[in-house]
Amino acid sequence: MDQTTEYIYKFVFADYAVIVGYLVMLISVGFIMKKMSKNIKDYFIGGNHVAWWLAGASCFMMSFSAWTFTGAAGFAYKYGILIILLFWFNVFAFIFMGKFIAAKCRQTRKITYLQIVYDRFGRAAEQVYTYIQIPMMLFGGAIWLIGLATFVSVAFGLPMQMTIIISGAVILTYSTLSGSWGVMTTDFLQSLVLMVLTLVIGVLVVLKAGSIGEIISNVPASHLKLVSSNHSILWIIAYFCQVFVIFTSITGAPRYLAVKDGKAASKAAYFAAALFFIGPLIWFIPPIAASYFFPDIAASLPGLANPQDGAYVIMGLHVLPHGLAGLLIMVIFAATLSSMDTAVNQNAAIICMNVYKPLIRPKASQKEMFVVAHIVNVMLGLIVMLTALLFAGQKDLPLFDLMLLLAGSIGMPIALPFLLVYWVKKTPRWSAVVASVLGVGYSALSKTYGFLAVPHKWATDLLNQSGLFNLDPTKEWPFPLIVGGIILISGGTFLLSTLAWRWVGSESKDKIEDFYKTMNTPVDPVKESIGNVDNRQFFIIGTLAMIVGSGLLLLLFTPNDMISRIAIAFTGVVIFLVGLGFYIIGKKTAKSLQLIESENE
Repeated sequence: MDQTTEYIYKFVFADYAVIVGYLVMLISVGFIMKKMSKNIKDYFIGGNHVAWWLAGASCFMMSFSAWTFTGAAGFAYKYGILIILLFWFNVFAFIFMGKFIAAKCRQTRKITYLQIVYDRFGRAAEQVYTYIQIPMMLFGGAIWLIGLATFVSVAFGLPMQMTIIISGAVILTYSTLSGSWGVMTTDFLQSLVLMVLTLVIGVLVVLKAGSIGEIISNVPASHLKLVSSNHSILWIIAYFCQVFVIFTSITGAPRYLAVKDGKAASKAAYFAAALFFIGPLIWFIPPIAASYFFPDIAASLPGLANPQDGAYVIMGLHVLPHGLAGLLIMVIFAATLSSMDTAVNQNAAIICMNVYKPLIRPKASQKEMFVVAHIVNVMLGLIVMLTALLFAGQKDLPLFDLMLLLAGSIGMPIALPFLLVYWVKKTPRWSAVVASVLGVGYSALSKTYGFLAVPHKWATDLLNQSGLFNLDPTKEWPFPLIVGGIILISGGTFLLSTLAWRWVGSESKDKIEDFYKTMNTPVDPVKESIGNVDNRQFFIIGTLAMIVGSGLLLLLFTPNDMISRIAIAFTGVVIFLVGLGFYIIGKKTAKSLQLIESENE
């Protein structure tokens, strides 16, 4: 089934109607949820009134974006089922988070994770991480935006630069409008629509091929192996360590800070784990099958620098009926909102709560902070767009490797002390910064880019002289060596700093003791005047889901074959029924709350 001619999908009226309708819905959510963001705490963490299932879906959605369906799909196209295992590592990380960490995050009672850093490590450490973390998160946001632009450019045949500008502007407008309430609400809707739609795509691809067995028998044999010359057991273990450390550190705290208490935070993590267990099983059937349907994908997608990154797009558009193809574009488009929230909204929270309020305007009012939050949000969004434009011409590395480069160079050295801090208490305030800096320094020495070439050669020669390695000084060190070295240096430094505990002053020791006492004290919603979970979440999400489902069922009136009609009906009915269920739950919850209030009067 080799298609060597350029692949172009022609959108029809039904596709454009779905795209317009979806955009209208996103804008509507922004206006609706704006009413629930009355102050800075509402804007950044939903005022602690976010339901666990909403926070869990947001944890799930913020952990991937269009990159999953471009960069990761390109990895699946090239290497096969290994990508499923790599994504399942997220499941273990979220289960661990739910069991041991999520509740502790919530019990810090903060708005940003850098406020947690301030309480534990002091102002100097907070500021160091602020000025390291903000550029890293913005660069990560740019990568996600590139992934989105890749997807949209394949679907519409538009230049990547144009799609970055258009997509970034729409995302920025929406994500700024209503803060965390809007983002988390659409995160849930997006996860619902995305899971149902990707299931439909997976089934249609299998039907197109004839059976799962047909796909297995026709894809390259190497696609069915977990271990290969490119990805050894050590590489897989290193990847697991990287994912686990990054996903379980304090840097992942913001979504857990939004819920009512520690129990809700744990439930949110478990819900994200469940979604991540199911997702990869259906997400990566299409790109793996694409290696069978489109073995010469470069000829089919000549406009992409890394053609394999379009594997999911080309396969999805190949099997979806009209209308659902437009929905696929919009779901992947919208999925990046949660990643942009990580890069933009959380950065805005950090700048407001960790820079502007404590250092620039300590007496700033809630109203002033609310205005500043919106302004900073817009500014950071523009920076992400400009960064994405600069990297849009990247031709040397696929998106997957670019993501690894980002996470491996900076993310892991920062995250490791922030994971150990939950259990290793007796370390001085400088311990995390020193551990991170040494880890970042080691990671930098492993690279060969630009000015790093000379120190890289020096460090490589030093390692080779030990007799344990035989490394090429002109090439980057192997991935397992990089991750293992970061764990040894960054983690080891943090642990060794416990030896300096005896010299820590009594005042610092008391503050550190207070930090752990607060973190380990369960939240009492009544005593802390948090109130009940806002039941409007059920009504709003239920209503919107029913509207989306009903709108999709209108596609049954478009000309399609029987299988396509069944696919449309299944997608629309499932989404509608889930929405109906949430609407009913909302009504029952509202009645229960009214009864409780009347009894208390």
